[in-house]
Amino acid sequence: MSKWLFAAALVFAIAALPIEAAADSAASDTDRDGISDALEAALLAQFAPKFLVSVDDCSGLPAEFVSLQSKPVVLSDNGTIYGQAFPRKGQPDQVELHFYHLWRTDCGNMGHNLDAEHVSALVSRDRDASWKALYWYAAAHEDTICDDSQIARATTIGAELQGPRIWISRGKHASFLSETLCARGCGSDECRDMRPLSVLAIINLGEPASLASGAAWAAAPQWPLAEKMLRSDFDDARLVRVNQLSADTILWANPQKRPYQAAIRSGNDTADGVATGAHATDAALDLADERTGNTLARASNNTGNGLAQSYSGVKRALRITAKRLGNVVGIR
Repeated sequence: MSKWLFAAALVFAIAALPIEAAADSAASDTDRDGISDALEAALLAQFAPKFLVSVDDCSGLPAEFVSLQSKPVVLSDNGTIYGQAFPRKGQPDQVELHFYHLWRTDCGNMGHNLDAEHVSALVSRDRDASWKALYWYAAAHEDTICDDSQIARATTIGAELQGPRIWISRGKHASFLSETLCARGCGSDECRDMRPLSVLAIINLGEPASLASGAAWAAAPQWPLAEKMLRSDFDDARLVRVNQLSADTILWANPQKRPYQAAIRSGNDTADGVATGAHATDAALDLADERTGNTLARASNNTGNGLAQSYSGVKRALRITAKRLGNVVGIR
C-alpha cells in the first residue's frame, strides 16, 4: 500500500471521532494539543503541498536538522519538510496545518544563515467524516516591508482534498500559490528552471510548548520559527476579505504594504513598481484572467494610464523614496 493510500485510510479510520476522542483512542498525543499523533500524521500526509524548487538553488534542498540540539544544526540538505497541526480556537472540527521548508541559508538579496519558510492550510472535518481544506496561505518575506504572503480559498487553487502546487523562489525561498505571483513581489524573487521536490519525510514538530521529534532547535533565537509556530495564519479579518472577493481570486495577505513595495520595486528602474502601485488592492491574482491570458497587467493598465503618461517623473520620485527605504528594509 502506498503512503498516500495509507494516510487516506488512517484519516478515515480516525476522522469520525471528535478530535478529543481521537486523542484518547490513539496511542499518544505527544504535544498535548488534543489531537492524536496518528491524526496529525495522517492530515499532514494528506495535505502535503507539491513543492517546486529551483534546479540551481544555492542552498540545494530544504534541510533536515540534528535532533536534540538547542541550536539549529543542519544534518543534510535532503528535502525534509517539518509539519505542525493544531486545533483552531473555538472551532472543534477545524485544524490548522503548517508545512515548514527550512533551509541552511538564504542566499538571495540581503541573504542570511538559516531560513524558516512555510505554507499552511485550514482544514475541516466534513459531514461525511472526511477532511477538506478550506483555505491555503503561502508565506513570502513575512514580517518585512516586502511581505508578499498570499491567501486563497482551497477551491480557488484546486486543493480541497490534497495539497496545492507551491513555487519556492530561487535563493530567497518565499512561497507562492501561483508561478505568476513569484515575479510580482518586491523581494527580487525568481521561479525559473523549477523541478518537483521529492520530499524525504514530513517530521512533526509538535507545539512550541511541547516540541516533538527532538526538535529543541525549533525554539532557538537564531530564526523566527517559534514565532511562526505560535500564531495562526487564518485570523477572522483575513477570512472575511477572502470570502468577499471572487472565487477565482488569490489575495495578498497584507495589502497595506503594497504601496511601499511599489517604491522599492521602482528603485530597480523597472515598470513593475508603477504597476504595483497602480494595483495596490487586496487582489494578488485573478486566476480566471490568467486562464484566458489576461493577467493583472490588464488591470494595472486600466487603472494606471495616468501613471504611465508621467512615468519619468513618478520613477524619479519613487527612486528617491526607495533609496531612503533601502537602509531600513529587511527581506527574509
